[in-house]
Amino acid sequence: MKLSPMMEQYMAIKADYQDCILFFRLGDFYEMFYDDALLASKELELTLTGKNCGQEERAPMCGVPFHSAESYIAKLVEKGYKVAICEQVEDPAAAKGIVRREVIQIVTPGTVTAQSMLSEGENNYLAAVYFDEKEPRMSVAYCDISTGELKVTESGGEQAFEALVNELVKIKAREIIVTASFAAAYPREELALVTDAFINVMADDFFSPHACIEAIKSQFDCPNTAAVGLTDESCAVLSLGALLCYLLETQKRSLRHITGFEFYELGKHMALDKATLRNLELTESLHDKKVNGSLLYVLDKTHTAMGSRRMKQWLREPLNDAESINERLDAVEELYEQVLLRNNIKENLKGIYDFERLAGRIACGNANGKDLIALRNSLALLPEIKELLGYFSASALRKIDEQIDHLAEVRELIESSISEDAPFSIREGGLIKEGYSRELDALKDSIKDGKSWISGLEASERERTGIKNLKVGYNRVFGYYLEVTRSYFELIPDNYIRKQTLANAERFITPELKEMENLVLNAETKINQLEHEIFVSVRDRIETYISAIQKTSAAVAALDVLCAFAHVSEKLGYVRPKVDDSFSIQIIKGRHPVIEQTISGGQFIANDTYIDDQDSSLLLITGPNMAGKSTYMRQTALLVLMAQAGCFIPCESAHIGVVDRIFTRIGASDNLAQGQSTFYVEMSELAYILSSAAARSLIILDEIG
Repeated sequence: MKLSPMMEQYMAIKADYQDCILFFRLGDFYEMFYDDALLASKELELTLTGKNCGQEERAPMCGVPFHSAESYIAKLVEKGYKVAICEQVEDPAAAKGIVRREVIQIVTPGTVTAQSMLSEGENNYLAAVYFDEKEPRMSVAYCDISTGELKVTESGGEQAFEALVNELVKIKAREIIVTASFAAAYPREELALVTDAFINVMADDFFSPHACIEAIKSQFDCPNTAAVGLTDESCAVLSLGALLCYLLETQKRSLRHITGFEFYELGKHMALDKATLRNLELTESLHDKKVNGSLLYVLDKTHTAMGSRRMKQWLREPLNDAESINERLDAVEELYEQVLLRNNIKENLKGIYDFERLAGRIACGNANGKDLIALRNSLALLPEIKELLGYFSASALRKIDEQIDHLAEVRELIESSISEDAPFSIREGGLIKEGYSRELDALKDSIKDGKSWISGLEASERERTGIKNLKVGYNRVFGYYLEVTRSYFELIPDNYIRKQTLANAERFITPELKEMENLVLNAETKINQLEHEIFVSVRDRIETYISAIQKTSAAVAALDVLCAFAHVSEKLGYVRPKVDDSFSIQIIKGRHPVIEQTISGGQFIANDTYIDDQDSSLLLITGPNMAGKSTYMRQTALLVLMAQAGCFIPCESAHIGVVDRIFTRIGASDNLAQGQSTFYVEMSELAYILSSAAARSLIILDEIG
């Protein structure tokens, strides 16, 4: 039997998106059919129904309301599924035959843009990996599409694969794109286990040099890759180009907020592998994976979502350059000393909206009126922040001041155009201020008399008919009506035309009310349409400032972290460490930053540490169980890491020679599923550490052999 026209359309679209769950728009619902319906009904706990599609058996079917689809999509994406959103792309009233539908977006774990699906204090990275075993060489490109942040790096040599894995662990990518040949050599299950990411395997030709080069040229509007600091032969071109291709393929729109990328050298930051990130409990505790009990819990006193995300980056990527570290420490010291100025800055930061992500929503066409009002309110705080920064002399704070743009034009545009109480919807009116558009104001004036007549109708009809409880109401289905309860039915005039029967009342229309309704509703439709057009034009004008908005938001985020470091340092009695290029670590009366804040009914006993590259390059620590050996070792690593992130540390004094890597091997573990004993795992990890460590590496070994 032949399929119905609607199902023929569905099957044609589904054929192009076999690896996705297709959300097919039918009226006010997104429907799923066949295997998609069976899968979604199970994963989302939806009722499975059926639909006659022209075949003998009904097609399995389930659906979700379009206005609440985000929460359902979020659940599927969280489980690692890709969701293709298929919308009606023409007005059903104007369509001849079946309404045209197209997939307008593919949502994957790494391409989420909806605010409700994102964690406020965490970046959502999509990474693309290219690895050439023959050279060997590797490159990683990663992007947070919600903010427009895009970075790329490459590396070669015998440690290329380890460097690749460490980068993926450090950025905590949500989704990773790899070639089929890479997945064959390094199974996706193993990579997923190491990185905690969803692994997306693409055909090798997805990383073809021609396609990648063209994607880069198109995105950054440049004649060749040399114009953005790359060469066609660079393997960074392949990971960056493949990432851009994937984003364009899934978003199906221009990525105007991705205005550039940062190429960084791997040696710029301290290298931290997965074991170290986990064992030192930098951003989450080891046992319950929560922030409480981690270093982040102690230090994150930021006031903006942008600052919270930046602090996580700084803790996962401590600096390796003594000059850059001291530049941050200078800023923290000045903020530490200038308490009044710092507190005033912090008060202003409390009112700053997450306009880093708003820039992405503006570019994607998702920002609404409330977003723009929040942006205006945030921008209004920038002049005072810049004025306060003018009192500081630290170079890092001077740079932040220079990078913050007043964006007065954007603020004034929003102030003059967008209504203070703008609704969430951008299609139902109430968006645009009076006085911004003469045409809009004229339209609104044209229906004032009609609305006034309708609002006065209830009183005049009560007086004319004697029906004391007569009401004038409105709903979208029936329009305006006169409602009369049964107790007054005998007083209903002849010119009332019955429109709807209720349990204890009747609703009526009169020819005059109907005429006025047509006048008002037609005008309101035009008003809403014009307001939408004006709002989109305002949003498009703001979009031209996206680069300045992103630069300003990055500066505000850095300022927020520096203020948080200074606040915590003052409150908890931290001191500035001396950081240089020496090969010694000397900490006098150091304290564990997390444990001293979590113990109750006791006191943390301070202790000393001295390590150098001569007589004390190795410390052997012995003692009974529960004596604090692991705590002491982790404390040393944490204090070094805090210092190189730019924060003061809990001690009496400290001299830190820059460390390029921290390795940890803590606690017993085994991998019985792969036939690996505890001893085997320990020896494998130790072999990796010894082969990867360099002169400036700090190694913490606990329970070896």
